[in-house]
Amino acid sequence: MGQQGEGDAAVEDMIESLIFRISVAPDMKFNRADLFAELDKTARKRIASLSDESGIARILNAMSTEERRTLLLTIVEGFTVAETAEILGMTTSKVEDTLRAAESTITHAVSTPVLIIEDETLISYQLSQIVREAGHTIAAVATTQGEAVEFARTGKFGLILSDIRLADGSTGIDAVSDIESFYEDPVPVVYITAYPEMLLQGGVGEPAYLIPKPFDPLHVRTVIDQAVLSAYLSDTRKAA
Repeated sequence: MGQQGEGDAAVEDMIESLIFRISVAPDMKFNRADLFAELDKTARKRIASLSDESGIARILNAMSTEERRTLLLTIVEGFTVAETAEILGMTTSKVEDTLRAAESTITHAVSTPVLIIEDETLISYQLSQIVREAGHTIAAVATTQGEAVEFARTGKFGLILSDIRLADGSTGIDAVSDIESFYEDPVPVVYITAYPEMLLQGGVGEPAYLIPKPFDPLHVRTVIDQAVLSAYLSDTRKAA
């Protein structure tokens, strides 16, 4: 939620408040939701003053206070939607709407053009749909190593989705290798292939992201989100 000092101070305020409540009502029972409800009261007063504009903080500062609070409780602390609604004094439907809004904010913050290297038209179309639904854009769709490299020399993109075996006998592995040799900014690569064994040799340099065909669209979406967010946070840490 912000800098360490802010978090520590919020926790201190929460504990002081709880101690006071216990002192005047010693028989009162507190559960985990009670603790976070107290913390949330103090956190709301502090969150507007956060100034850290790097990494996660930059994304959080693009969100509304409700989006940040709801994400903290559900994603970080693992509360259910019903528990989060109790803590924040919202309805469950309001919590669900807020989570969707937070997801949209995150997606917009890390949106990037994607280069697809895939020779099967139906699959490249399906991947394009998944990419767009994830909030990103299509930089280009290449069907061969040559097309991919030609585009990369002038185009800009923040993620590569690549098949391994391409129609003209070239490979996505070689295409990515060529692109990495001259492309200014390192980009994450997600290999989507029916031949995962070509990349899983048990040695050094295996890909961080590998999806076997046939693939589950939800799995592809999850890996795309992970790869893009990881690259975004890495870049902001370097810039800090």
